[in-house]
Amino acid sequence: MTAYSVAAEAGANSVGDAVAYHRAESRRSLSLVDAGLAGGDLEKASQALWEAAAHGVRAAAARRGWPSATHRDLGRVISRLIDDEGGPIDLNTNFFIAHSFDRVDREWEMPLLESEVRYCREPVTALLKMLETMD
Repeated sequence: MTAYSVAAEAGANSVGDAVAYHRAESRRSLSLVDAGLAGGDLEKASQALWEAAAHGVRAAAARRGWPSATHRDLGRVISRLIDDEGGPIDLNTNFFIAHSFDRVDREWEMPLLESEVRYCREPVTALLKMLETMD
């Protein structure tokens, strides 16, 4: 079950509810990055980075009524924000940095380094701020 469908089942019956849900989940996921790093759980921290970004993109998509259930949909949201709305190219860069930390979707596994997770928190945070300023 995707995070998008969970939001729908949770009663997100309006655009505002869906946006608020995904933004809250994004902030919660960012806090899990720090908790994972503090506890030495790099897998948890890595996945939380991706989930924070994915929820941020889903909030932007919900605001616009765009699909966001799949990874492909999320990439299209980023492209549309840049191409159709004049968003900064850093949306694309930071989104793909975040996507590289999705440990669930990846068929290949690169070893995780604590420094990579720690340093990539900043581009994910920047991505979320850019998305919010475009609303």
